[in-house]
Amino acid sequence: MAGVGRNLSLAALMLLVVAIAAIVLSSAMWASAVAACLGLLGVVLFQGNGWRTSALVVAALALSLVLLDAFAGLLTPSAHGAGLVRSIEPRWWPQPHPVLGFRPTPNIDAVGSATFDGQPVYKQTYHIDAEGGRATPPAPPGADLYLFLGDSFMFGQGLKDDEALPAQFARLNDYRVRTLNLSAPGNSPNQLVRAFEAGLMDRYIGQPVKAVVVWIIPAQLARTTGDGSWLASTPRYELQDGKLVHTGSFTDYRLSHLLDGAKYYLGEIFAFVEAIGRQQRQEEQLRLFVAMMGRLQQFAREKFNAPLVAVYSWPDEQARGPYGDSPIDQSLLIDVIKQLRKMGIELVRVDEFTSNKPLDLVSIPHDGHPSAYTNELVAAELKRRLIK
Repeated sequence: MAGVGRNLSLAALMLLVVAIAAIVLSSAMWASAVAACLGLLGVVLFQGNGWRTSALVVAALALSLVLLDAFAGLLTPSAHGAGLVRSIEPRWWPQPHPVLGFRPTPNIDAVGSATFDGQPVYKQTYHIDAEGGRATPPAPPGADLYLFLGDSFMFGQGLKDDEALPAQFARLNDYRVRTLNLSAPGNSPNQLVRAFEAGLMDRYIGQPVKAVVVWIIPAQLARTTGDGSWLASTPRYELQDGKLVHTGSFTDYRLSHLLDGAKYYLGEIFAFVEAIGRQQRQEEQLRLFVAMMGRLQQFAREKFNAPLVAVYSWPDEQARGPYGDSPIDQSLLIDVIKQLRKMGIELVRVDEFTSNKPLDLVSIPHDGHPSAYTNELVAAELKRRLIK
C-alpha cells in the first residue's frame, strides 16, 4: 500500500506541474510537451508495471498531441501583424449587449493603442456618441442620412474620429449630409443582419436614409461561424432550405450540441483539432456570407428604400497574384464578389485607388487597417456615386 500512496502522490504532483505549465506557458503544445516528459519520468519513478505502463501511455499520447499540433501549425499561415500588440481602455469595451452580443456603450470614450515589437504604432481616443456609434460631424436638420455599418475597417481603428470613412464622407460633402458610424471592432456580418432583424435599425425609418454602406474583408467569413472567442455571445445563423435562420447565440448552440461544442473548444486549444473539417466549414462560411449580404440588401430596400453599398478589400477578377493571407482559396473569394455583383449590390473596389501606392501610405504600418488617406479616397468615390 505504501507504494500505491507514493505513486498517487507523484501523479498528483505531476498533474499540478502540468497545470502550472499550462497557465504559465499559455500554450497547449508546450503544456503537452511537459506532460510527455513527466510521463517518461513516471516510467522510471512509479512502482509497479501497471503504473509504469500507464505513464508510458500518457507520455505517448501527450507526445502525439505535440507532434500533431506542431504539424498543423506548420500548415497554418502566419498571422498578419505578428508582433503587434493592441490594447483598449476601458478593457471591457464594447460592453455586452442582449441582442448583438456586444456593442459600444453610448456616450463614452475609449482609448485604443498598439505597439509593434515594443514600439508605439498609434494611440487614439474613440468618442462614442449617444446612438452608440463613433462620433461623426454634426449636420443640418433634415440632412440626408447615410448609415455606415461594419467592423474595425469601417470604425476607423487606429485613426482619429474625423479620419474614419463616415467622417471623411461628411467632410467631402461640406458637412451637408449626416453620417452615422454604427460599427465596432470585431463585428461580424451576423450582428449587422440581427440589428435589422431585431428592429434596432427601425429608429431610422422615416428619415432620409440615402444608402447603407458596409466594408467587407475576407476575415469576416470566419466570423459567420463564430470562429473567434469574442463572438461567443453573438447571433448564430444557419441556412435552412436556402433561408437564413437565427438560432440563438454561438454559446447556446455549443452547449446544446455537445459534439460541435467540444470540437470548437478543443480547436481553440489544439490547431490540429481546428483543422478537422476546415474545408467544409469554409464552404459553409462562404454560403452564409453571401446570404447575409443578400439579407442586408433586402433590409436596406424594405426599410429605407435605399441601396446597399459594399466597399471591399477583397480579391476580385482583377486580382493579380496572391491577395492577403486568407486561408480560403482565392478563386472562392473571387466568386463571392461575382455573386454580390449579380445580386445588384453596389460595389466599391478599394484596390482601384490603392494598388499602386506605398503600403505604409494606404494602411497603418504593421497593423493593416486602412489609413486616413485610403479612407479619403474611398469617401471621394462614394461621393461620386451617391451624391447626385
